[in-house]
Amino acid sequence: MTITQITRTFLVLLMLAALAPADAYAKPNSYPGENSKFNSKSAVGKWEAERAKRIEERKQRREERRLKRLNEKNNRSN
Repeated sequence: MTITQITRTFLVLLMLAALAPADAYAKPNSYPGENSKFNSKSAVGKWEAERAKRIEERKQRREERRLKRLNEKNNRSN
């Protein structure tokens, strides 16, 4: 193949890629994220519920640690 043929082939492929809709060559995220347009509503709802549960558990653990520190502080003064 000559340089002219290679250039022409490259330009044709470039034009085809530019004309193709974005959905034709879009790939899903490498992780099942909430922003992926390939996810169903039920899957996203499940992830959001799990995330809310983790956040609530984290808040509860923080509160328990805070109360424990407060209790230890109060016991020192006695």
